[in-house]
Amino acid sequence: MSKYKSIAFDLDDTLLDTSGILVPAAARRSCEAMLAAGLRCDLETCLQMRHELASQYSHTEIFTKIVDRFGTNQKGKAIHDALERFYNPEIPEKLPMMPGSLENIQKLRESHNLFLVTMGSPEAQAQKIRSLGIAPLFKKIYILNGFIGEKKESAFLDIIQSEGHKPQELLSIGNRLSSEIRDGKRIGADTCYFAYGEHVGEIPQYPEDHPDFTITQHQDLIPTCGL
Repeated sequence: MSKYKSIAFDLDDTLLDTSGILVPAAARRSCEAMLAAGLRCDLETCLQMRHELASQYSHTEIFTKIVDRFGTNQKGKAIHDALERFYNPEIPEKLPMMPGSLENIQKLRESHNLFLVTMGSPEAQAQKIRSLGIAPLFKKIYILNGFIGEKKESAFLDIIQSEGHKPQELLSIGNRLSSEIRDGKRIGADTCYFAYGEHVGEIPQYPEDHPDFTITQHQDLIPTCGL
């Protein structure tokens, strides 16, 4: 029997192949916005640098580094517009789930409390959830706004308090060491790193960035984590 009572799933590159489906167009629109604001390089150079930095930095840091590297006389506008384009991508009316993720959720919700904990532009994240059609599968959905400093730690603490169980009875699953893994460990939860997408290769910065489990596909989730 599983030791966990609650499971918190990340959305991007955990349940949705954001890197494959949405990021290419969003990255292009972001670079185009910086070029329109006077960035002194060509589109392909901008795209290449963004891709090279993606595994290690947030996009605020990435776009700042690109602007600092090539220069523009409208630094603030270039960064702002790039972030706006990146975190508000054009989202199709219907989106597919990652292979095996729906089957896992349908099985796990029979014996665990399932939560969706995601971060980004609230409107864009809500649209992704609608396009996936997954809202009814979760007991509660948390959308954190990183632009105003919100972190997943607050959602994890709320889950533990509302469910009335120990921190170690929560399992946090996601693809970012610096977010769902770090924030989960900081409140005492166990964590499962889903190594997928453009952030693979992220280097741990803190002791809390080391997960309890690591998987690369949903088929491995239940046996690896003892669910």
